This record gives sequence, C-alpha cells and structure tokens, in this order.
Amino acid sequence: MKKITDGTTGTIIYIVIGIILAFGINQGLAFALSTSMPVVAVESNSMVPTFAKGDILIIRGVPNPDDYNELLEIGDVIVFTPPERPIPIVHRLIEKNPDGTFQTRGDANHGQQLPFEKSISPEEVEGKMVMIIPYVGWIKIGITEYLFPNPWIIVVLLVTISFIYYLAKNIRV
Repeated sequence: MKKITDGTTGTIIYIVIGIILAFGINQGLAFALSTSMPVVAVESNSMVPTFAKGDILIIRGVPNPDDYNELLEIGDVIVFTPPERPIPIVHRLIEKNPDGTFQTRGDANHGQQLPFEKSISPEEVEGKMVMIIPYVGWIKIGITEYLFPNPWIIVVLLVTISFIYYLAKNIRV
C-alpha cells in the first residue's frame, strides 16, 4: 500500500501549534500583568494622536480593583468595559470622582461622548496601558470586521484554495 504525503497534515499541525502558542502567550501575559485582558486591539480613532485604529495595546491590571484609586493618575490611558457595552473602551482618565469612580474622554473627542464615561467603577477597569504596538491590530480588525460579517468571503476563499489544491495535485507537468 502506498502512503500519500501531501503536506496537509504538517500544515494542520502547524496551525494547531500556532493556536496553542497564541493562547499560552495570552494566558501567560494575563497572569504576569494581573488582568484578564492583557492585549487589546484599538478599534476606533478616539485616541488619535496618542494611538490609532489598528494599534495593539499591552495592558497592566491590579489583582484588587480597589487598588485602582491609588494606582491610577489623571492622564493615564485606561481600558474599561462598561456593563452596557461588551467591547472594551480605551480612553484617558480625566477625573477621579469623590465616590471612587472615574471619568474618561478620548483624546480626539471634544468632550465626553458617552454617558457611562462619567462614572466608571473600579470593577469595570481592566487596566492601564503600558505599551503600544503600532498596526498589528489590523489583523484582528480585518478578521472581525471583514471576514466574520461577510461569511461569503470565507466560502469564496475556501473554494478557491480547494480548487488550487485540486489543480496542483492533479496536473502533471
């Protein structure tokens, strides 16, 4: 019996290893930086010129949310997830309220655009930005904004790849 090796198994193994490594790195960063969200892709231009859509931010949190009042300073860029929105928001801390909540605003915004920006509880804060990696977030944005909302693109890509694979396997030169 003849064994067929076409490289497909190797490719699948590399994809699985890549997924496992990405998950492991994310979990390692989450542990080291004390936040469940250590890496965030910027999805709007509300913080231009500090950073822009498509940049990646590295976030550092604290084990106890009550410590944010001592650790955060006016001017820090924070990531928070309000209960009304499932997507994290990255804005600059502009005020600490007497009740222990925070107020934020995007650098490119003329004022506070969203009502929940005036009272952000420490429990909603994911962490403080510690590093910017430009442009790398476009990979995530491309997948979430262009591929998943348009599943026909995935179907066309899969059919095209299958057709090219079929031709390459069956055409002998």
